[in-house]
Amino acid sequence: MIDLFDQPTLHRGSTDTSQAAADAMDAGGVGSLRRAVYDAIRYAGTLGLTTREASDVVCWEYGGVQPRTSELRDNGYIRDSGLRRKAEGRRVAETVWVVAKPL
Repeated sequence: MIDLFDQPTLHRGSTDTSQAAADAMDAGGVGSLRRAVYDAIRYAGTLGLTTREASDVVCWEYGGVQPRTSELRDNGYIRDSGLRRKAEGRRVAETVWVVAKPL
């Protein structure tokens, strides 16, 4: 089984800019960011976190955190709680993530 927290970026787009962004994330320790996002969601417990809230907790831009929540979801580490929350100033409610697989 792949250790998701030691893996580089799992998705690489087809454009040169997408590849460059993925390479930059790998160099910056995407596994560590993925772990930080997982830990933030775990710490929130049953209240869970939206991706935007997780972004605030780990002090990383939303655009870097959103792919990490997708990877964690796709690999069964987090799941949709069924709850939705709106961020301040946002019109659309976001998925609230909770831990599905404890480490």
